[in-house]
Amino acid sequence: MKRKLLFIAMAICAMTAYGQVTVWNVGNDATRFPVSPGIGAGPGKSVYVDGLGIHTGLATNVNMGQVEANAKNFTSPTTSTDYTFINRFKFNGGGYSGSSDADTEPTKMKPTQRYLTINVAGNSTLYFIGASGSSSSARKMFVTDTTTLIGTVDFPDGTLKEGTIEYTGSAATLHIYCNAAINLYYISATNVVVSSTQSINANKTIISERYFDILGCEMPDSSQGGLVIRKVTYDDGTSASFKTYIRRNK
Repeated sequence: MKRKLLFIAMAICAMTAYGQVTVWNVGNDATRFPVSPGIGAGPGKSVYVDGLGIHTGLATNVNMGQVEANAKNFTSPTTSTDYTFINRFKFNGGGYSGSSDADTEPTKMKPTQRYLTINVAGNSTLYFIGASGSSSSARKMFVTDTTTLIGTVDFPDGTLKEGTIEYTGSAATLHIYCNAAINLYYISATNVVVSSTQSINANKTIISERYFDILGCEMPDSSQGGLVIRKVTYDDGTSASFKTYIRRNK
């Protein structure tokens, strides 16, 4: 029986780590992605939302990650899923100096400005819904591991399109950026690694924390350590949950 329970626990753990899809509905999640002029000034300033890193790179890029009202509907041509969006998430520019909408590949595999990051534990499927920042100019979005181009999503105009990129490899930090301004409405990825430092919103105050084991049973505290699910609640009523590894107390 113990062996069977251990097998079940390992299977659940594997499903949690590798089968789960992490979603950032940037176009219809006003709690995690409220209307905002951008993440603000500051060289190298970054904000993390449940594992999605939003980076300015340069102090002048104050409007990276701008969220503004832009109601749209979209039906996926591959899955027939219907999406409703109230906002859009804007890069407001390319991911490297001298970028152009004529770039079919990035001239820099590591972006220096206006980019997103997602940490994955290995193979991952990334899915995007977005549009070019121009109604008449085609744009491209790139995903790299800072040395290799993993894939490209084409956004031909201001009409919503979807794109999927498959990453095959070991654990990596994937970088997402554009050759020119693109607006995103939806992002998802599998096999995402979310650390505690990435999940905590530094602009909010935590009022409570709860811990759960990999079977979903609540723990009295985190003293037993190991792989746990940590849920924090902020003073504005919102919450965030993520997997983290805690060293056991001796």
